[in-house]
Amino acid sequence: MYIMLLNSIGWIGLGSCTLAYLLLNLKYIRFDGWLFQALNLLGGAGLAIKALDFDDTPNFLANCLWLVIACFGMIKYFRNRPRNNDQEIPSNA
Repeated sequence: MYIMLLNSIGWIGLGSCTLAYLLLNLKYIRFDGWLFQALNLLGGAGLAIKALDFDDTPNFLANCLWLVIACFGMIKYFRNRPRNNDQEIPSNA
């Protein structure tokens, strides 16, 4: 059961990174958008967990860096997005 869970986490990680790259190249998403960063975050985490299971330190560290870079991208996105809650409600006077 444990091995099946780790394999699933690894496959989800691979699928997330690959999907992010595919959608970016097809221009369905932007590199500075939240979806691209979220897919890379999920992918990096999944691949890092699987690499840790294999005791593959270089791969583990590379995917941890991937994960950290995606976290910075998410933080940057959410700090720089336009805020709509400052708009006034128009009156019907």
